[in-house]
Amino acid sequence: MTYAVGDLLDLPSEWVGAFDLVVEIYTVQAVNRSVRDELTAGVRSLVAPGGTLLAVQAIAVDGDDDGPPWPLTRAEMEAFGKDGLSPVTIEQLMVPGSPGRAGLWRAEFRRA
Repeated sequence: MTYAVGDLLDLPSEWVGAFDLVVEIYTVQAVNRSVRDELTAGVRSLVAPGGTLLAVQAIAVDGDDDGPPWPLTRAEMEAFGKDGLSPVTIEQLMVPGSPGRAGLWRAEFRRA
């Protein structure tokens, strides 16, 4: 198995469109909203033709502006489905044993 580290705001050109499966869990929500669009675009850019993106993020509720983390709104989750990626599912999951918490988004997107 090979591991590599990259900067979503400055990805190596050979990574663009190179991955059949991209899994994004909690990275975007950990960074200030001022760069969220660029980070999301970086994640999207990694998915190869015919590939899949799986994204898991916390659900934003009123008052979630004090982060980090800065959980995502539905519109921010839907933003993973641009640039040729289409949503397969976008689900809200509750966190077991945590009543009153907003829960998690789990979304799958595919590139044609």
